[in-house]
Amino acid sequence: MTTTPLWRDTEHTYPTADFPADQRFDVAVVGAGFTGLTTALFLAAEGRSVVVLESRDLGAGASGATTAKASVLQGVRVSTIRKRHGLDTARSYATANRYGLDWWADFCATHGVATQRPRAVTYARGVRGVGAIWAELRTLEELGYPARWCETLDVPFPARAAVELPDQLQLDPMAALVALAGAVAEAGGRLVEATRVTGLRVRGTGEATRVEVRTHAGTLTAADVVLCTASPALDRGITAATMEAERSYLCAFDFDGDLAEGMYASVESPVRSLRTATVDGRQVLLVGGNGHRTGTAAPIASKLDSLREFAAEYFPGARPTHGWSAQDFHPVTLLPRAGRLPWGRGHVHFAGGYSKWGLTGAPAAARIVADGLLGRSSKLSFGRPTVSGTARSAVPMFADLPAQLTAAAVEAAVRRPRPRLLPTGRATGPDGRPCEVSLVCPHMGAALAWNPVEESWDCPWHGSRFSPCGELLEGPATSDLTRRDGDSRRSGR
Repeated sequence: MTTTPLWRDTEHTYPTADFPADQRFDVAVVGAGFTGLTTALFLAAEGRSVVVLESRDLGAGASGATTAKASVLQGVRVSTIRKRHGLDTARSYATANRYGLDWWADFCATHGVATQRPRAVTYARGVRGVGAIWAELRTLEELGYPARWCETLDVPFPARAAVELPDQLQLDPMAALVALAGAVAEAGGRLVEATRVTGLRVRGTGEATRVEVRTHAGTLTAADVVLCTASPALDRGITAATMEAERSYLCAFDFDGDLAEGMYASVESPVRSLRTATVDGRQVLLVGGNGHRTGTAAPIASKLDSLREFAAEYFPGARPTHGWSAQDFHPVTLLPRAGRLPWGRGHVHFAGGYSKWGLTGAPAAARIVADGLLGRSSKLSFGRPTVSGTARSAVPMFADLPAQLTAAAVEAAVRRPRPRLLPTGRATGPDGRPCEVSLVCPHMGAALAWNPVEESWDCPWHGSRFSPCGELLEGPATSDLTRRDGDSRRSGR
């Protein structure tokens, strides 16, 4: 069984460009996932000069590893947002995600990307879960969505009751990303891969203000920068501090049996997420779940094992082919962010924090950010968090802090000094040689944990991840770990 995501197991061709050193653009977009490419497409279609900078390659992050389910029914998320922030905020959130679903349906239809329109199903395994899905049903009904109650489900796994929402959407995420890359190029935008952004510097004043974008490949400038990097890369303040990184797992199986049409998710923990797909003419079953905060779970190997055991028990004959994980970021407010960051003098923007629902969230966030850059008042919003709802939210690292802390106080709390004696860790690199690296995350100084399944050093604070020899894989950090085994290279400088 390969650890490569199912969708990335084949070669894809799409247009890319060389790094445009010392050139100027209206907008530089950082990250070539769903959010970055849709943002670039919206802006390029309006005549703005746009460059997309991707540290790895297309779909290397969460966008290429997702289950690719687009739905307004997201477990019990809408009713949870209502409970936390009120019905109006729940309405705004649902409307934004409905926009994202409809946008994907239109884009895929005009760009030759195959989609399916199954029902979405949130089911309860036991009595406690029934109350939660009933609240979701009532909230969706009040918001005008055609949600339905199911007393029984024709599925092989335990399901006491369910709520369903018809005519949602699923697709192949890499096919969608390739189509997006082509559309961006056709609109005049550029996609540059293998280019990690390492710093931003705002220069000038007034209409002459420009952002200097520093990368490994060189420097360019832009009037505005949009960070579409799941968590806000380069940010060391409140935005990054109030998002929790979580890894979740997904297995693919060749499957000759039947599963009633639908995209399924359980409400109880451990969550089980299921859907089918047709890949190269064969039916594939996808089983996901077992999310945990990055850098905290042990043993991680059991996460994939339990998904295989679930499939073996309820889908006899299913043959495992792929098993992988992905990383998502969860805002403590439950609401995605889209707009200007509190630093960068109004010229640095961020879109992200979708809590695993980025397929619908990305077009909405991109639309909000693009409207702002185009000088328009956006009709979309993810809603406004209430003060009390935000105070009740807390990531574990702030659990011992007073709920009434201001944003400035939280930011000051996380800007703690790094230890003078840096702990180190040893691992074996891909060439078989041992590596010794500093185990202090270069982002904000957290102690890293070893992930034996994915062979990476993971940060439990903000989700940065590094290879055995310290190369940055993902997260808000912008530099590699310091090597302590005689190779002191640190490519993130």
